Amino acid sequence: MNLSLKDGMWHQQVINDFSVRLAPLQRQQLELLRQWRNDPMIAAPMLQQQFISEDMQQQWFERVQQDKCQAQFVIYYKDEPIGACNLKSANGTELGQCETIESGFYLAHPRFRGTLLAFFPALALNQYCFKSLNCKTLLAHVKLSNSAALRFNEKLGYCRHEDNVIVQIGNETVELAVMTLQAAEHQQAVATFAPFIRN
Repeated sequence: MNLSLKDGMWHQQVINDFSVRLAPLQRQQLELLRQWRNDPMIAAPMLQQQFISEDMQQQWFERVQQDKCQAQFVIYYKDEPIGACNLKSANGTELGQCETIESGFYLAHPRFRGTLLAFFPALALNQYCFKSLNCKTLLAHVKLSNSAALRFNEKLGYCRHEDNVIVQIGNETVELAVMTLQAAEHQQAVATFAPFIRN
């Protein structure tokens, strides 16, 4: 059944790759995402860590669902929703027309964190950016204190830049590492993980 546009994102692309499925976020999934996002384990590495109310979640969805500078997906493994991921234009240009895209994702289920499966949604998302959106560079900002995420991105082929970014979140000053990924390095990562992937 096709849901009307008011119930989903502007983009309709479903990504089936690397043993996972990334499907556009739908309105009926907002409460699930809100529960995930309010989990302290998931919120800890995020820049924004405040508790998200039902109204805040609805307002966020109304803002993003028609924003062609970003795309929001739910991650499925064997038809079970296990996390969320997103793409954002780095310069305000519509996705598909910008050369640099920032990506982000999290896994909601602890049993998948720290496993090989954790890499598959990121590989699928990165592949989509390079092959379907024709972007040149993927960008990631990672908390300098989040050593696990830094290592994770490096295994995906991201290179860390020398200069970090300082941001102010409320009363807290946060230092972010700037990491970028090119298509060639992505393909090297795909080759590394290929023996473990069953589509």
